[in-house]
Amino acid sequence: MNTAVRRVLTLAVALLAVVGMAVAMFSAPRSFTGEPQAHYVRASATAPDAAPVTVKDLDPEAPLPDSAVLAAQLDAILGTKGDQTSFNAQVVDVASGKVLYDKNAQTPGTPASSLKVATALAALDTLGGEHQLSTSVWLDGNTLVLRGGGDVLLGDGESDPAHPKGYAGLATLAAQTAKALEDRGIGEVELWLDDSLFGDAQTNPAWDKSLFTSNNIGAVYPIAHYAGRAAESTRSAYQSDAAQQVRKVFAAELGKQVKVSTGGRGAYEGGEQLTEVLSAPLRVQIKHMLLVSDNYLTEAMGRLVAVRQGLDPKQAGLAVQQVAQTYGATGISLVDTSGLAAANQISPAALTTLLRAAATSGKPELRELVYSLPVAGYNGTLMNRLDAAATLGLVRAKTGSLTGVATLTGMTLTEDGRLIAFSIFAAQPNGALAPHKPTIDQAVTALRGCGCR
Repeated sequence: MNTAVRRVLTLAVALLAVVGMAVAMFSAPRSFTGEPQAHYVRASATAPDAAPVTVKDLDPEAPLPDSAVLAAQLDAILGTKGDQTSFNAQVVDVASGKVLYDKNAQTPGTPASSLKVATALAALDTLGGEHQLSTSVWLDGNTLVLRGGGDVLLGDGESDPAHPKGYAGLATLAAQTAKALEDRGIGEVELWLDDSLFGDAQTNPAWDKSLFTSNNIGAVYPIAHYAGRAAESTRSAYQSDAAQQVRKVFAAELGKQVKVSTGGRGAYEGGEQLTEVLSAPLRVQIKHMLLVSDNYLTEAMGRLVAVRQGLDPKQAGLAVQQVAQTYGATGISLVDTSGLAAANQISPAALTTLLRAAATSGKPELRELVYSLPVAGYNGTLMNRLDAAATLGLVRAKTGSLTGVATLTGMTLTEDGRLIAFSIFAAQPNGALAPHKPTIDQAVTALRGCGCR
């Protein structure tokens, strides 16, 4: 059996395995972008052993669906609706690359949060799955510099490696800093904030003002706690200046042992590094990002890709676009990286191309991208979708919801055991929120049950 087939089989078996129900996942989804409030069980917690699961090995020679039979089924579901909602879609066999269904799939549309698939691939490809982001402290005389390196999931307490949020903790950073200052006999410092990594790319002119008032995004900085929110809960409000809030929290912790006054803000050259805390590995952050559809974290990832490519952080959309194009995705025009902007244009065909490229990649971090997508009926933004017996645990996909737009991009198995990638867009001209999600789910259910011969 060749390497490509083994990879496909491994992914398919993972899609079939229904395990770990004793581990808490996520609560109900939010409105507008479908972002749920995350809940995690700490690594120290214990859970009863899961019952053994028997998974039948897939046959690499399993028959492909007949494209004509599949098209007849999907066309009946995805026909234009009475409210003028139209659908674009593509279904591709992952092992062979054969297109099994195409409904205007090359036509670009607004992807909403399905775009996060492209951003995840770009970040993992550019930075690497094991890459960790540094939040560091530097000393120049009596000036102490707090420098952001792109970690927006800092926690206020001690570092906690059991959780992507708070993996690097400000209390830990302050304690390490206090010790380093004590060793140097320094008892008073002026705290400078270096949040210059993303330049002045805090917002995006393509974002509607309602995205801020509806608590779907905040100003993006390269140093933030809890993905720019006031607290760990994803229901907490975004802060107007997350970087300044990090400085306040750090200063309060450090001030328990050292006298701290507020200094300047911006790029700072010079000094010696005293200490740092490192984020969760990028692959862990990406999984969290995809599960809860975190807009702030995604925008930070896009800016990091731009910085690594030598582009202005304001060109994060272009940076992701360029990586996607190297993997064969065409007809793309991106103005952000989270999918919040209605002006983003990408086709279902481009997204299935990226999914298949990730699933069959020689890079393990890209193959892991597919495993990081929400699972139908179990977690993330799919916790309350596709939870019927026919699809429960057997679909992994990224949701997308905007006014007038609903999308779903992911993978499932046919009845005969073929692993397929799909991307479905719904667009409604009268502007209802996330139109016809049940219709999209009906189409995916048909894919899952398809023998189609």
